[in-house]
Amino acid sequence: MKKSTEEQQARPYLVRLVSLGCPKNTVDTGVAAGALLVDGFGLTADDDEADVMWINTCAFLLSARKEAMEEIRRACAWKKRRAGRLVVVAGCLPQWDKDGSVRAKFPQVDAWEGIDSPAGIGAVLKRLIADKPVPERKNVKPCSWIYDETTPRLPIESAHFAYLKIADGCCNCCTYCLIPSIRGALRSRTVQSVVAEAKSLAEQGYRELILIAQDTGAFGRDRSKNGKSELPELLAALDKLPGEFRIRLMYVHPASIDDAMIRAFKKCRRLIPHIEMPVQHVSDAVMTAMNRHITAERQTEVIRKLREAGFTIRTTLMTGFPGETEADFQQLLDAVKTRVFSRIGVFAFSPEDGTPAASMKGRVPAKTAAARAAMIAAEQEKISRETNRALVGQTIEVILDEDAGRGRWRGRMLMDAPDIDQTVHVSQCPAGLTAGMTVPVTVTRSAAYDLYGTYEPEGRTPGGKAK
Repeated sequence: MKKSTEEQQARPYLVRLVSLGCPKNTVDTGVAAGALLVDGFGLTADDDEADVMWINTCAFLLSARKEAMEEIRRACAWKKRRAGRLVVVAGCLPQWDKDGSVRAKFPQVDAWEGIDSPAGIGAVLKRLIADKPVPERKNVKPCSWIYDETTPRLPIESAHFAYLKIADGCCNCCTYCLIPSIRGALRSRTVQSVVAEAKSLAEQGYRELILIAQDTGAFGRDRSKNGKSELPELLAALDKLPGEFRIRLMYVHPASIDDAMIRAFKKCRRLIPHIEMPVQHVSDAVMTAMNRHITAERQTEVIRKLREAGFTIRTTLMTGFPGETEADFQQLLDAVKTRVFSRIGVFAFSPEDGTPAASMKGRVPAKTAAARAAMIAAEQEKISRETNRALVGQTIEVILDEDAGRGRWRGRMLMDAPDIDQTVHVSQCPAGLTAGMTVPVTVTRSAAYDLYGTYEPEGRTPGGKAK
């Protein structure tokens, strides 16, 4: 495994990072990147020049596990093409693989590391390079680690927005969800730790800080005597920081939101008025079976109060949960038709071994669950198409994400989260614009999930006339 002396002197070992899954995983990959740089390794996006392939996996759903294993197969084939290459698999899949069945399929993998490993990846690679064995993770312990402001981290998501993970793990224990068994119980960073990292990111020029966790609304409950969330305190502290940046809030469980939290949202001047809040369903019977810790009536009240406070809501919905009747589904579809949600992601139920829902009675046929999901997706596409059409001729604020060349940029509306929501294609842009800037754009045409427009420094009135 060792390189020749000449090779070692020429350059450090180069690591190719592959990050799968959600933004929480993206943060962990950034921690691994920081650790590698501190330990003297180099990073590369080129498979051919890489010496190490490090894969951060997701295992939340069967589809995610299949994607991870396909990436591992690709890495094992890559390893065979040159002697001395190493493959390390990390993240949720090794944590999920408690019986070792996945590890047994891939003997070519040099090390399997779990959720708690990103900051220590440099030490693992040094052992492998020195031909020293890495202890096999036969019995994966419950996760207990979360990074803090002192942990080296290289945000890999963007040069202008950064995810800020405020907690990890979850104690909600929804009956369909593997997260508690994979990522462990809730463990929150301190307010001071999050604020210190936010201050550092703002000083580095990041203009959008996206707060994430399994449930951001649960932040701090693990150390609170009365189970009270510290999210309002955190938002107030972030609001006091100097610099020009916005805060985006994602993954807030509706059961975490009370009137005090909504007041904190309204008071935070940096908070983008758009909350990502996964509701999953609106039927009391289904929500009870899901163990969602909130009634349909209270959830409707939370949605109403957020909208009255000036917030739009992005959500995720699930169809085909065991016991979901046609009436339950119709109730969900009717809620979508009321247009209370600005953005929707919809998924058909997937039974996951090890969760209570996997053995529940009243299993909805997979085809029915998929058809229901498709109906909601079609309804939301119709709503999005009509909403976008109404924006033609209007001037909107657009966050610039990517320079497309020749005076064109790709960006998104303020309500849109990066990588998952719709795109605004901007033309006639002058030189000097930079990623992360918010600029006025007059919409000239629309599609279901895309807007097209021109840079409009003077702006237009709601009627479409120039000011």
